[in-house]
Amino acid sequence: MNLAATTNGAGAVTVRFALADAFREPHTVQALQSGLPTSFTYVVEIYRDRPRWFDEGIARSRIEVIATFNSLTREYLLNYRRDRKLVRSETFSDLETLQKRMTSIDEPSLFEIEKRPPHKVKVRVKADFGRGFLLYVIPWKISTRWREVRVTTAAEAAPAR
Repeated sequence: MNLAATTNGAGAVTVRFALADAFREPHTVQALQSGLPTSFTYVVEIYRDRPRWFDEGIARSRIEVIATFNSLTREYLLNYRRDRKLVRSETFSDLETLQKRMTSIDEPSLFEIEKRPPHKVKVRVKADFGRGFLLYVIPWKISTRWREVRVTTAAEAAPAR
């Protein structure tokens, strides 16, 4: 998972990340094309990193991306929710475009760090993107590990010329 977190001068933190290989399992695409809702849930946390002590949690956000396929119109409906509130809905006719929109997240001003120095603040993300079954009966979620990155200022994130 590629992850980047930048802040502007006002303390708003922008978080961008992309999940790789989420559709590598053929049953994920088959389930989606058969009409089953397919969802990816991203948990994003921002916290103050305190070495040799407990980290100070600042905020947490939950992003859900849910896709369904309409076999009559041959279109995919994508619902994007942040903290259980619908942000937007989009329709796609191309599976590749849908996959990119489900796995690439760009959240401007997701968190506020107020007066905290950005170099002491980190963002971490994990994704829940599937279900597995133990002994064909007991369901469990397939998740990625936490990925974390230090928050940088917009000047630090800009490429050098």
